[in-house]
Amino acid sequence: MPPSSPRPPRPQDVAKLFALMDSWPKSWAGSAADIPVGEGLVAELRPFIRHLYERGLSPKTIRRHLDNTWVIGGEIIRIVVEEPKRRKTHPRQLLLDAIDLAEAPLVRGASEQEQRSFDATARRLLRFLNSSPQP
Repeated sequence: MPPSSPRPPRPQDVAKLFALMDSWPKSWAGSAADIPVGEGLVAELRPFIRHLYERGLSPKTIRRHLDNTWVIGGEIIRIVVEEPKRRKTHPRQLLLDAIDLAEAPLVRGASEQEQRSFDATARRLLRFLNSSPQP
């Protein structure tokens, strides 16, 4: 029996994930000034999540990467809070700076296994961003 090809993603599945992402900027924000930065990060991350769907990854794998991008985004906002001048940096550059070594920022309180998972997402995200046209 020939292997079956992955089922193409249904648009409503992607829409549900995007709807989850809509709440991220407020969940990351320590103050109202963080929300626009968070919105910019979400706008940069949506094509990555769509790409994962188009690659035919399993829903569980996509969800793991989605959850990991939420954590990475939260760490980027933490960096921006600590370095307010970074608020003016384009969100794509904030992402690239955070994962430039193909590793996620160190996440406070994360186990080694969790950090490895964040790093795997960061590597995949970095490959995606480097192969995607810049705005």
